[in-house]
Amino acid sequence: MAARVRWRDSGSGTPSRLDCNNGYLVCLQRRDLPAGPYWIDGRPTPRMPISSGQFLLLDLNEEHASLNYASVDCVSIYCSRDALNRFQEEHELPPIGQLRSARGIAFEDDVIRNLGECLVPAFEWPETANQLFVDHVALALLAHLTGLYGEQPAVLRPFRGGLSPWQERRAKDILLTHIDGKVGLVELARECGLSRSHFARAFRTATGLPPHKWLLARRIELAQELLRNPKLSLKEIAIRCGFTDQSHFTRVFSRLMHASPGDWRRLRL
Repeated sequence: MAARVRWRDSGSGTPSRLDCNNGYLVCLQRRDLPAGPYWIDGRPTPRMPISSGQFLLLDLNEEHASLNYASVDCVSIYCSRDALNRFQEEHELPPIGQLRSARGIAFEDDVIRNLGECLVPAFEWPETANQLFVDHVALALLAHLTGLYGEQPAVLRPFRGGLSPWQERRAKDILLTHIDGKVGLVELARECGLSRSHFARAFRTATGLPPHKWLLARRIELAQELLRNPKLSLKEIAIRCGFTDQSHFTRVFSRLMHASPGDWRRLRL
């Protein structure tokens, strides 16, 4: 579960409080945040200034409260202990213990920063969010936290196996049936008789692409085919290819093909 949290500095300080929960919260700050009053389980705790791009790793078995005297723009990603344990079981990893959360001190981590920034477009245009992509970001975060921040960090073994022919056919059929991307890794993995993590790695080994990128490539191929039909409007093509609307279609197509759908069509008709 992830969210983008923003508020403007009121001048008198903005209080915030996080209730206890059986998990962790990754708080990626997108603006500089000065030091300020901070409490853990009601006890005052020093909090150092946080630079844009740094993140706090909060253990939600404790209650966190703060008073902020600055505007805030933060990507918050919740990771339950159950999700961490399930990820370790899927990869047959030994228990890693607790995650190493440094109280009041932010981490500098390019991987966490990039994963958090990847989610920002999904917050800005939630109707265009691709479930497969969000699932992959979640798996990448679990892998990184497990491998780097556990009390006993675990190393994921290299994966060499792919999907069997029937599994690959089944996965591709399901993806094409849900061309809008509204299908998750859990459903795909279940249909192939695999765990979520095993499926994601096996699909990439078999096709050279993660599921969300494979599906996006098929959507663009279909769009190119439909664009050759002058009777179809760009809006009709967008809907047939699983895009939310023409604007979403134009934005994605232009980014990948370096030409708008209209320009691409004119050059080929």
